[in-house]
Amino acid sequence: MSKSVIKIQTFSVYTSTTLVLLLLGAMCALLFSARALSEHIRNNMTMSVVVSAKLDDGEIEKFRTQLAKRKYVIDTKYISSAEILEEQKIELGADPVEFLGYNPYEPSIELTLKSEYTHIDSMANIEKALLKDKRVSQVLYHREIIDTVNNNINKIAIALLAFMVILTLISWSLIGNAVRLSIYSKRFLLHTMKLVGATWGFIRRPFMMHNLYIGLFSGIAANILLGIIFYLILQHEPAIITILPPVTLGIIALAVILFGIVMTTSCAYVSVTKFLRMRGDDLYFI
Repeated sequence: MSKSVIKIQTFSVYTSTTLVLLLLGAMCALLFSARALSEHIRNNMTMSVVVSAKLDDGEIEKFRTQLAKRKYVIDTKYISSAEILEEQKIELGADPVEFLGYNPYEPSIELTLKSEYTHIDSMANIEKALLKDKRVSQVLYHREIIDTVNNNINKIAIALLAFMVILTLISWSLIGNAVRLSIYSKRFLLHTMKLVGATWGFIRRPFMMHNLYIGLFSGIAANILLGIIFYLILQHEPAIITILPPVTLGIIALAVILFGIVMTTSCAYVSVTKFLRMRGDDLYFI
């Protein structure tokens, strides 16, 4: 086979492997982005603890400090009855005091919960525990909205994970075919080496090393392309850096390279072994 044909085959393997790894890297970035966004949404879910009107400001501040130390709380915010009244004036378009003669709203402490405690069951347990405290009048949170958000986040995560698995299998097949075709042209050389007494391990080694370099350099090329794409997105959406910080990008880049190496070397191992197991006569009919 001419050197030009070999170069074309090698270039084809490099190109196809790079494109597949680029797609996988983009999918990994999407998965990490979805995970970061779900964490952000969950970390912004709040629960309002309405405190008794009998408590003075000092007692309320002491209670808020105690709540802030609980394991499920990220942050706390005190909202006075006057502030709640002003908010309700805007929403209702009227002043409740004019009708009732007094401010009907009690002060509250708004809790921002940690993401692992934003499921309905966890929030129900928190509510139950808070209501046992005599300083608490009631606990308010949007059960239906929170349940809907959690269900949607779980559905999206499952869908992305399933798509990732399917994409990985397709990628493995595509890279496997590209590697197999590059080795196919040398099947008679493999058979000759086997006839002269070379061990299978000795025969496999150069092919696996060659494909290891293909996986390595294709992974680097895919990461360069991903870096360019990320840079262009960053110019228009600077907030993307909070969703995909440098550490996450480094993990994705490393995963792309490792995945490329594992795929190309394993496919080379399987392909070479397949041809070594075949009889010489069978090589003409494949």
